[in-house]
Amino acid sequence: MYSNRKMTSQTQTHDLQQLLQSSMYQTLFELNDDAIWAIDLEGMIINVNKAGKSIMRKMKEHPVALNELIIFHDEETFFNGMHLRDTQRLKGIIKSESKDNMIDISSIPILYDGEVIGRFVQAKAVDDEISQKNDSKVANTYWESFINHSADAIGLFDLDGNIIKLNQATEDIFLYSREELIGSKVVTIPDESYRKEVEFLQRKVKSGKSVVEYETVRKRKDGKLIDVAITYSPIYDEDGEMIGMANILRDITERKKSELELRESEAKYRLIAENTADMIRVITVDNEIIYISPSHQMILGKEVEDYPSGDVFANVHPDDREELSTNYNEMLHKKQPINIEFRERHSNGNWIPLEARCMPVLNKKNEITSIVMVVRDLTERKDTEELLRNSDKLAVVGQLAASIAHEIRNPLTSLKGFLQYFHSNGDELSKNYYELMLSEVDRINMIVSEFLLLAKPQVSKFKETQLDHMLTHVLTLIDSQALMEGIEVNVDMDEDLPAIFCDENQLKQVLLNYTKNAIEACSYGGKIQISLRKNQKHIHIIIEDNGCGISEDDLDKIGTPFFTTKDNGTGLGLMISKKIISNHDGTVTFESEIDKGTKVTISLPYQ
Repeated sequence: MYSNRKMTSQTQTHDLQQLLQSSMYQTLFELNDDAIWAIDLEGMIINVNKAGKSIMRKMKEHPVALNELIIFHDEETFFNGMHLRDTQRLKGIIKSESKDNMIDISSIPILYDGEVIGRFVQAKAVDDEISQKNDSKVANTYWESFINHSADAIGLFDLDGNIIKLNQATEDIFLYSREELIGSKVVTIPDESYRKEVEFLQRKVKSGKSVVEYETVRKRKDGKLIDVAITYSPIYDEDGEMIGMANILRDITERKKSELELRESEAKYRLIAENTADMIRVITVDNEIIYISPSHQMILGKEVEDYPSGDVFANVHPDDREELSTNYNEMLHKKQPINIEFRERHSNGNWIPLEARCMPVLNKKNEITSIVMVVRDLTERKDTEELLRNSDKLAVVGQLAASIAHEIRNPLTSLKGFLQYFHSNGDELSKNYYELMLSEVDRINMIVSEFLLLAKPQVSKFKETQLDHMLTHVLTLIDSQALMEGIEVNVDMDEDLPAIFCDENQLKQVLLNYTKNAIEACSYGGKIQISLRKNQKHIHIIIEDNGCGISEDDLDKIGTPFFTTKDNGTGLGLMISKKIISNHDGTVTFESEIDKGTKVTISLPYQ
């Protein structure tokens, strides 16, 4: 193939090899990304760099001559210029197993002592450039498509802040045409006071920083103000030089409106939750209370920290826990609201009856995220129900009392009339018996009158009365009974007690009822202390005994119909007494301990 060419002398080849081993040429070879071959003047490959070796390894056979590796478009020009001191530019094709690649060829002379002894052949793939251009074109197409189909307004600015490119969304959002905006600075600001804001953002971008989701206000062509979120970014060229700014503007008017509505809604619900008389609790699926309304403090005297984590029913009455837990777990399983009743301990130790509406909160996957409990205090309702039950009892008692009193008084009238007749016509001995019988008839009549107090309201006769005088009169009535029972009764009164406006007979009945109960509660040798005390508005009548006492559970039941701790009592006396005190705008309280005694305090107002 080379027979028509003169062969390189051994000396020239040796000089070329020595030259190629120098550090200068080694550096040229190793640091160049293009394939470089060093050839002698006959076209034989003397040395090759890394990129060239990579190409040669892809060949089936390792070529020794360069034209076995490269097909030159103008081979004659290439070989005829071997001895020239000029650099040649040619086209060629590199063969490989899979395909042939178009290349640009630079043929550079290798000089030694001023003489050309070989050439460097540098190959650059034309296909890579074409591929890069195509890739760039495709990328630009994608980029243009993204910009033009984005729902956000996108603009490109030069470094002076002038608009050089806008997408379609800019027209849709601001109602300006692109022609009206390109070449100008930002014109969508509400007024010129916003110009400093724009300049500040652009200065920040030109300093190399990005601005992300900056929220402000912009104005459309029709004058309507809209809320926007702006993102500014610098644009760099291939050399890392900043050449412009990119602006992405998103219309967030609806989002802002929704956020405002949500905040207003949350504020309304919070206002309701924090001012309702009902208690509101929010519980996680792990049984941890994360919110309780302020009404808990008023009704139960508790805060969130008073409920242990993981056990929201820790303060529930032990008798109610099992049923409550069963219903609660059933709600979690069925994911349906339930109503439950239970008792929960107040911070002072009392048990408060409660009713709760438990509602699971579900997400889009129909999973429970939390439970909302609306809890109501049933104390007043329970008291009302008890009052209604007692009222029903009183109605029945009243009807029975009226009927019994009517039936008893008729024969009593006849008995009294005949007794009075016999008394007036009898002898002295029999008169004593008749007087005794008449007194007992009067006593029966008095008992019947007490029954009638339950049947119909009595006309009260209010007048100014001295309580100390009234108490003295009452004590004369009970002295005989106290003496028989071996009970010591002591009285202590404040000086200068004021008169009170009351029905004297009714209050006497009250004092008799409570003092007789105190006597009956004491064992032989017991003591009763009766005190009259005054303050600025009330006189307090205090009756204390050291008798058997009343249990805590029974204290709240005193004064209810037919409740009594006596074997033969009816409970009507204390009930009537409580009603009389109430009619006098007074109050009565009970304090008692088993085997230590009872203290009754009656408070009556005075003027």
